[in-house]
Amino acid sequence: MPGKTRRSPRERQASGQLSHYWARFKTLGGNRFRIDTRIYLEPTVSPDDGDRVLGCIIGKNPGSATPAKRTAQPTPIVLDGDKFLPTVLSVVRKAYAAAGAPVPSGAYVRVLNLFYLCDRDLSQAKRSLATIRRAPPYPEEKQHYPWAWYAWGGPDRLLDPLKTRFDDLRSDSCFYYARDRDRIMTKRPSSRDLAKHTQGMPQAKVVSHLSQLIRG
Repeated sequence: MPGKTRRSPRERQASGQLSHYWARFKTLGGNRFRIDTRIYLEPTVSPDDGDRVLGCIIGKNPGSATPAKRTAQPTPIVLDGDKFLPTVLSVVRKAYAAAGAPVPSGAYVRVLNLFYLCDRDLSQAKRSLATIRRAPPYPEEKQHYPWAWYAWGGPDRLLDPLKTRFDDLRSDSCFYYARDRDRIMTKRPSSRDLAKHTQGMPQAKVVSHLSQLIRG
């Protein structure tokens, strides 16, 4: 009897199986943008407007992750080597375990970015950013979040001007991991601060801080 054909991650996700990672993708002027990105703590078959947002994390831009299928609706994300989303999921789940708290049903973390252009190569993405005339609006930046985790890295001549709009981000608690000080800073970072990206970040202090926020 012939063996079954092994389906790719893209095919399995497109078939409607559960996923932790969801987003909407838009193509404008030949550029792909990833918006409304959600990291669900428990996998779900479909996002819902009534789902509970736990907090947000602010990174640089979407990397190599791609849509599971071409649609204007929310679709599972094929990670394609992207480590950012799984790392955030792992850290937040560890924080709930450390707090001894159950994960709320339908709970997710919102991913915000300095810009939403998809590109595996950040240097190329920054070059492309200078030529883009149109980008989709992102009203989720105007929402209120229980906590906001800044993880956009250190000073950058091209990216620093994009950071100032997050001065008005509404949240009950904001923080970042300062690699140069090896501690959690409970404030918004300035463009000069090193708000460590998740890549190579020691997780213990972030897990501990989030667990305290979860306990209230």
